[in-house]
Amino acid sequence: MKIDDHHSTARSHGVLLKIIVFMGFLAGLARALALGAEGAIPPEFAGKIMPAEMRDDSKAHVAGKDIYEGKVNPAVNCARCHGNDGKPTRLGKGAPDLSNPAEVGQHSDARWFWRISEKITGATMPSYKDKLTEEQRWQVLAYLRTLAPSGK
Repeated sequence: MKIDDHHSTARSHGVLLKIIVFMGFLAGLARALALGAEGAIPPEFAGKIMPAEMRDDSKAHVAGKDIYEGKVNPAVNCARCHGNDGKPTRLGKGAPDLSNPAEVGQHSDARWFWRISEKITGATMPSYKDKLTEEQRWQVLAYLRTLAPSGK
């Protein structure tokens, strides 16, 4: 092997390494942007808190369960993807496990209310603000909190 061939091969490996590093950087940037889109709660939802009278109200929990299971509005059936018990179904692959207190407890009422209300870019869950009243969305959240009792 000639010296020129050796330098050419080393240069090719260096270029390849730079391309791989750059592609890794782009992948990381894309992931950060995707998480950022999910991460920042829009101002109209930031600071929202479940009405205090609803948090421990068994009637709100029953109403939320009926909505969650699609009994109130067939176009809204959370259980289809999230499971009747909060554990994701095959259809809901990648959905959060709503029976897991760590999963449910890590997010504020504002974040959950936002997720129920709006379609988030990159997520498969649709928006329900046009299918449920604000009170019904809070009832769903009140019920959701019962699936993982030690959640917030």
